[in-house]
Amino acid sequence: MPTKNLGEGEKLLVSMESRGLETVDPTAIQNLYQQRPNRMVLGSTPYLALYNFGKKFYDPQNIRARIAKQENRMATKIQEAGTDSMKVNKLRDKYNARVERLEDKLQEGNLVMQLGEPPAIYDSLRMQETMDQIGIYLNSKGYFNHSADYTQQVKQDKLLYIDINIKENQPYRYAELSYGIEDPRILQIVKRSEPRSLLQLGERYDEEQLTLERDRLYELLKNRGYYDFARAYIEFEVDTSYAESTARVKTIIESPEQDSTHKVYTIKDVYFKTDADRFGIPRDTIVYNEVKYVAYDHKYNPLILDKKIDIYPGQRYSQFRTLTTQRKLADLDVFQFNNVFYNKAETPNDSTYELIALVNALPAKKFQETTELGMNFTEKRPGPFSSLTLRVRNVFGGAENLDFGIRGGIEYQASLGDADQAVMIKEFGVNTSLSFPVILFPFTNKNLLSEFSPRTRFTTGYNSEDRQEYVRSTYELGLDYIWQRSRTPMQPPVMQFILSPLNFNIVQGDIKDQEFRSRLENNSTGSRSLLGSFDDGIISFVGFNFIYNTNDFTQTRNAHFFRTLVELGGLTKELGLNLDINNLRTYQYGRISPDYRRYIPLGGQRYFVYRVNAGVASPMFSGNTLPYDKFFFAGGASSVRAWQSRRLGLGSYAALTVTEDKEGNKIIVRDYNIEQPGEVLLEANVEYRFNMFSFINGAFFVDAGNVWLLQPNQSMPGADFKFNRFYRELAVGTGFGLRFDLSVLILRFDFATKVYDPAQWTGNRFVLPKFNVTDFFTQNRNSQSTLQIGIGYPF
Repeated sequence: MPTKNLGEGEKLLVSMESRGLETVDPTAIQNLYQQRPNRMVLGSTPYLALYNFGKKFYDPQNIRARIAKQENRMATKIQEAGTDSMKVNKLRDKYNARVERLEDKLQEGNLVMQLGEPPAIYDSLRMQETMDQIGIYLNSKGYFNHSADYTQQVKQDKLLYIDINIKENQPYRYAELSYGIEDPRILQIVKRSEPRSLLQLGERYDEEQLTLERDRLYELLKNRGYYDFARAYIEFEVDTSYAESTARVKTIIESPEQDSTHKVYTIKDVYFKTDADRFGIPRDTIVYNEVKYVAYDHKYNPLILDKKIDIYPGQRYSQFRTLTTQRKLADLDVFQFNNVFYNKAETPNDSTYELIALVNALPAKKFQETTELGMNFTEKRPGPFSSLTLRVRNVFGGAENLDFGIRGGIEYQASLGDADQAVMIKEFGVNTSLSFPVILFPFTNKNLLSEFSPRTRFTTGYNSEDRQEYVRSTYELGLDYIWQRSRTPMQPPVMQFILSPLNFNIVQGDIKDQEFRSRLENNSTGSRSLLGSFDDGIISFVGFNFIYNTNDFTQTRNAHFFRTLVELGGLTKELGLNLDINNLRTYQYGRISPDYRRYIPLGGQRYFVYRVNAGVASPMFSGNTLPYDKFFFAGGASSVRAWQSRRLGLGSYAALTVTEDKEGNKIIVRDYNIEQPGEVLLEANVEYRFNMFSFINGAFFVDAGNVWLLQPNQSMPGADFKFNRFYRELAVGTGFGLRFDLSVLILRFDFATKVYDPAQWTGNRFVLPKFNVTDFFTQNRNSQSTLQIGIGYPF
């Protein structure tokens, strides 16, 4: 019983709900609760039970004794160290870290207690604090006439349920907006910006908007030369006694104490320092475009640095240009950090106010090595992988970065001969890329897209894949133009554009398994030979990739994500450029693959997330097949998770094979051993994510999707895409996921089971009743359920 440890008169708070809200965000009200109720699941309190279980093994007296022991040991060791200050500091840091960990354990309990939650014993004083905070918040949003109270309901004698009843009533709105600004120049600037004001007549009163308006006015003036201006000069005078449900707001900007007007500063000189100080040694100075570059050794081309500077002599001081300069220099990735400092110039004429700007950029390490180790889990077996990258910065003095990379790994797939056996897949690759911080294109003078952190990247690489069915080697050469945009120059970029005008890949390989070759031949349709996808050939294409992302790495924002990739392959042949080398096939194709995702926070570390993913690929011009790598595949840890990777599809077609049962009788069964490459892809995923215990998160999900061919194939009925039936051929799976948020990575376990299988006979497509929990731990591809293990979120 969750209440067995409660004292007389104590009640366990298990629910607190806000009722009656119409326009106010309920999540904002929840964040004001001064006491969090214990979470209930199916009428029980498992988190509290876990806490109570861990408390049985919690001995605070023992922890205090361990703290005292560490403190005494630290004192002894420091005394033994004598006057060696370096050793003393190391000892102090070492033992203080130990003591801090023990104090955290004393305060928060052991690991099991931290995974649970302590009892939320109802406190009437904290409830009154909650109501006070709700009242303050509603008033700040203009609901001065609101009413709020709460009711209690006790169940099972000790379980307390609270409903907070809120009636917003009519909010106050702005009836008059005026100014109290004595400085005539500032008054003129503010009035000119009125259309952009966050305060407009008729809008609801909102203290948060007043704060944002103060920030807007502050930035407005700081960007127009007012170097000494401070937020404290701005205040708002609010009068709510004018008329019922109305507010009059006067925007006041005070003048300096010792002057009637604020000073406007201009830039006198700009110095750009590109190396660390060596005291007593003079620097050399180069002047380019009125900026003075000072260094002991000029390692960076002023022509390139000039494109990243927005501060020049003669300009008025601007906080905006200062910040954009710092951001652009940071994007180069050749400086460890950079800052812009200003000093006031001494001038004989008091009516002129000037600043001297110093851009201080400390170079980053010339060489940087990055090592990655990881593990994939396929066929219930771990497959390690590793990569090593070496970055060489500022290769030619123009902020160019050169990257060398090598990677390798293994994973497993089911044997073609025996689906219960797994065979190893070996991958190895090397790559090199050289990036320039400008768009290298004729007649642009390196100024094209200079405001959008442009880059030109040349890439080359080699990759080999050794599987049971085939071996395949790819030699790559490419050119990319990359630029990005932000919503505002002060925010991180949310849009990235990648134009790839030149890409040449030479693919060579060999099919090792004759059974696999036979299946490819059998699954070819008309002039489109699936077997031809494995021919040695040249893949030349023009590509464009657009990414829009308003989320962060932890995926905790209310955000949108959209990505689309467009490729046109083999255009060189249409342009009359013959690339035939040693009878290599030239693939001609078109491919587009849009992907949209939506992230919606629900409060309390809960999120609703969905994705829609699609794609179409087809041979074009005189081409009759796609390269195998350009097909679409469905199933796997980031797709429809109830199906094994690349084994879902095609449409309602079911690949069949003849086998024998234990008695030796021949039977026909589904064949999941061959991958199912498709030319059309449709997928949709929905997840409800929530926190379970500490760093352990959970998710309920539903996946749907499939792949199809564009053209009918008589030997594969139901494999082609048709608008009048595709929705009946969407495979559906569902399941539950465990995610361990380890800060540096997220380890994911998704338990998925099939709900609707379009490749079954029409009357048997609803397969959820066949669910068997043991399927999660088998390697049989024909199983109803599967366990998908991955790193990171699926989308």
